[in-house]
Amino acid sequence: MIVSSDVEYWLKQANLPLHDRIGKAPEELLAYVAKVNNSTFADQLPAQAELNPDFLNDIRAAIVDMPPPVLQLLDKPLLGVYLGCGLGSSAVTDVVAGPDGKVLGLVTLMDADAFLDRTANDWASWKENTPFLPGSAFQVHLQIETAENDNRKNAMQFLLLHEFGHVLTAGSEFLPDWWIGSQKFRSTEEYSFLSLSWQIAMSGDIIPLLRHDFEHRKDLRFYSDQQVDGDLIPGIYKALEKTGFSSLYAATNAYDDFAEAFAMYVHGMMMGKPYRLSIRSGDEIIMEVADYWSSPRARSRKQLFAEYLGN
Repeated sequence: MIVSSDVEYWLKQANLPLHDRIGKAPEELLAYVAKVNNSTFADQLPAQAELNPDFLNDIRAAIVDMPPPVLQLLDKPLLGVYLGCGLGSSAVTDVVAGPDGKVLGLVTLMDADAFLDRTANDWASWKENTPFLPGSAFQVHLQIETAENDNRKNAMQFLLLHEFGHVLTAGSEFLPDWWIGSQKFRSTEEYSFLSLSWQIAMSGDIIPLLRHDFEHRKDLRFYSDQQVDGDLIPGIYKALEKTGFSSLYAATNAYDDFAEAFAMYVHGMMMGKPYRLSIRSGDEIIMEVADYWSSPRARSRKQLFAEYLGN
């Protein structure tokens, strides 16, 4: 949770049209990310990003092109999308509250550096390889756009769909609110998404149900230097296909599980865009991961999002 001393600023942002709630990251957002990074021993130091008009226009277009049901759901909780650099990940989303603890809404802070030189497919493939040590015979290739639409705007759109998935879980019945502390969590069965693949342990930790867990899952760290051997890539993705998780990132924790499934559902099922993941050795494709939404393992999530998004 980000506690802000400038409530009026956030109330003003909330009254702007959704696609205009973008801009330079306020210092208190950068200070918050720096504090989180320090607590997790990450060495990235967030800083202000230069506001290139073309970059801002791409963010605006990425939001405007999202399906109307998604934009309608975001209008009330989303305070905006703000730019920084050196965040330690492509983006961070969290709750903003006033000094009295009252929640004002949620913000997404994007790392401009992640998108300076990457198209949609470049960014998606880069991200998917971040848990693995480089130098392996295997690489992950992820296509999220057709050749004619493989651009920065669509890279940012997929990322924002993921982050907006986090926005929409806040105060919902899908998952426990992450900022309230596990002592205030209700039982697993009271959360409609959580209970699909996760459970709240006696310790308060959220852990996967046994049938959705797999070897090396808990060792996976995206955007981190704590990487696993790249030779494990084929085996890890084969294990993933036996679970209900929509992606490898989704398997890391319950909140990213929802955010990834939400992004992939809107991207693929509502917008008709591709999501094709393959494992390669050089130029040879050695494995292709089956389309998630066409598989039986997606049934419960597909039904949940169809009802939620009216699609």
